[in-house]
Amino acid sequence: MARTPRMTKPPAPDLRLAVRQRVIYADTDQMGYVYHGTYARFLEAARVEFMRGLGHTYAKVEAQGLGMPLTDLAISYLAPARYDDLLSVHVGVAELSYARLRFGYQVCVEPGDREGLTERLTVLFAETCHCCIHLADGRPTRFPDALRATFASFFPDQPSFAPSAD
Repeated sequence: MARTPRMTKPPAPDLRLAVRQRVIYADTDQMGYVYHGTYARFLEAARVEFMRGLGHTYAKVEAQGLGMPLTDLAISYLAPARYDDLLSVHVGVAELSYARLRFGYQVCVEPGDREGLTERLTVLFAETCHCCIHLADGRPTRFPDALRATFASFFPDQPSFAPSAD
């Protein structure tokens, strides 16, 4: 039986702090730990702010008639986050092609953001994969040139993509 590989290191070369999120009671399960499904919401919030920090927003992408739906989600949980923790969510670009984009994430609690914590605690590593589609018909397409160029800048050693004919 095949096993899903466990992420034990940051899944992108250049992770940047995108958002800090306080854990509230609604985020936790009966044990007081963050419910596993809640992390997808934290990752989305970080991805949105990461893109905004790069000068792009989902609203601008959608105004061009394009969407970036999630196609895959992988999470390796390393330690539980608890009620009242202040989480730091770091995001980076892990892979880019003409029509696919993979983000890497590290969610952690920094020293001082949990009572008694003296060193960084990595809660999880995650990856999300997205494709680019035309909203009108759902058909795959290339990412817009400006967006692709921004994400390609995370890979300075690789040749950049030529502008599309779209």
